[in-house]
Amino acid sequence: MPLPFASPTLSDAPGISSLVAHTHSLGNDLSFANLFLLREKYKTHVALQGGFLFRHYAGRGRFQGYAFPCGMGDVEWALQQIEEDALYRSLPCRFCLLTETDAALLQQLRPDAYDYTTDPGDADYIYHRSDLAELPGTMFHKKRNHITRFCRQYTNWDFQPLTAATSDDARRVAEQWYAARAEDSPALLHEQCAIRTALAHTHELALTGGVLYVDDTAVAMTLASFISPDTVDIHYEKCLPAFRDAYPIINREMARSLSCTFINREEDLNQPGLRQAKLSYRPALLLRKFNAIPRTTSC
Repeated sequence: MPLPFASPTLSDAPGISSLVAHTHSLGNDLSFANLFLLREKYKTHVALQGGFLFRHYAGRGRFQGYAFPCGMGDVEWALQQIEEDALYRSLPCRFCLLTETDAALLQQLRPDAYDYTTDPGDADYIYHRSDLAELPGTMFHKKRNHITRFCRQYTNWDFQPLTAATSDDARRVAEQWYAARAEDSPALLHEQCAIRTALAHTHELALTGGVLYVDDTAVAMTLASFISPDTVDIHYEKCLPAFRDAYPIINREMARSLSCTFINREEDLNQPGLRQAKLSYRPALLLRKFNAIPRTTSC
């Protein structure tokens, strides 16, 4: 029998989030907010069965195929469900978004059945929350200098948590950020739509976040959610173009507002500027993602 795949809905949030939280996962692809907000972009389908979360992506690039089953039960049974589903649907039994641990386990359970590929741009940047909150030592000297410069220029600034009262300000910051972009790419349009949806459903998606104000004017915003009790995923972070030095401030203040061990700031997508910015915050871990391509046309 095929797995009962369907596009994720808001009603799926409690079941999926609870299951993922118990696995103490670090990957941003397991955040329910990402599953829901990016469901159309990546053609995401999910199913909960037998204590596992099953996912299938029909998007492009790294988002093609089944994700490794997420749960605490019999992985062999879960893999068999995926193989039967692929056979029923006449789909290639390929996998995407595998962590190094997932890939090693798949290789152990299905030796020599797959070829594995990885792309540096797909790796999640994982940070110690305490590093982002305190910026300690000489390695964060430049970050502290940016913050000092911002505080000297703007003496009347304030960071406010995301609430019903600040949500509209967060939306306005995001809209002004997109309006200032020269390009009109599909990726940016997807992202803009996702932020609007997120801010319309902050409670259902269990989102947290904040807005940075200068002289009572909103100049930066951030949105995040817990992947597990240990790890928070930063989904979006935008600053008005005139306040670029606000990025280190809102990054730090958001980290200070959280109660977790790790912060996932997602991938760099092989964009040199984004990669440099993420590396400058000294990640504790680069969580690599792998694709597994079957060596035969079926499982």
